[in-house]
Formats: sequence, C-alpha cells, structure tokens
Amino acid sequence: MTALLILSPLIMLAALGAVWKARPVHAGLLLALTLSLAGMLYIALGAEFLGLVQFMVYVGAVAVLIVFALLITRPRDEIEEIARRPKSVGPGLLCTLPLLATLLYTVDRTLPEAPPGTADLPVRRIGELLFTTHAPAVLAVAILLTAVMLGAALFAREPSKKP
Repeated sequence: MTALLILSPLIMLAALGAVWKARPVHAGLLLALTLSLAGMLYIALGAEFLGLVQFMVYVGAVAVLIVFALLITRPRDEIEEIARRPKSVGPGLLCTLPLLATLLYTVDRTLPEAPPGTADLPVRRIGELLFTTHAPAVLAVAILLTAVMLGAALFAREPSKKP
C-alpha cells in the first residue's frame, strides 16, 4: 500500500509533465519516466510479469517514440505551441473532465470488488474483460490511434512548393 501512495502521485506528475511540455524530447522523456514508474508500481504490487512487460515493451518503445516525434516536428512548431498553450488550457479541461468522470464511473461499476483482506488487483479479470466483452472497443481505440499517427505524419510534412 505504501508503494501505491508514493508512486501514484509521482506517476500523475510525470504524466502531466509529459502532456504539458511542448518540446518533444522533454515530453518523450517524461513519458518514459511515467511508464517506468508504472512498471515499478506493478512490480511493487506483485504483478511482476506485467511490470517487466511494461519495462520491455512500453519503456523500450519510448526511444522510438522520441525519434518519431523529432522527425515529424519542426522547430518553429514548438514556438507556436508554446505561444498557443495558455489559450488551450480551458477548452482542454472542458473536454477532459467529463471524459475523466465517465472513465471513473465506468471503472467503478465494472470492476468486481476485491474480497476483504486481500490487496490483489483483479488484473486477470481486467484482461478477460478487455479481450472478450470489450474487444470491439479495444480494436476501435487501436484504429483511432493509428489514424491519429497517420494524421500527425501528414500534418508534419513539409508543404510542397508548387511552381
């Protein structure tokens, strides 16, 4: 329980830093820190396999993410982003808070209660739900993320100069 109380705020701070930073290298490094702390939390809670997979897959893939982020951004985009950032906080929160409330409500309603006296997370149950009854939603998220990555790559291309 102590690990949860110590690592959870650190994970939240690192994740917020990753979202807030305009420079892709800083955001990527904070994302790597967030994923590393989540892996440490899994290991501390007794889900060693999940923690090791977190380190190998997600933290290992962050290096590729950083390279990709550097390839699709231009330095002048960072200056525009930093100037635009204060104006976008209000609309961002307006969109984020209802989504967070919906996610918390859904998690509260769908996850089974742990038996009294146990501190185990129902990781097996979450996996069963994600890949049986919620499989269409998982696939939809995968398709959406793929579309976002393609859109980001197209958006970052240099405009062609027409004669």
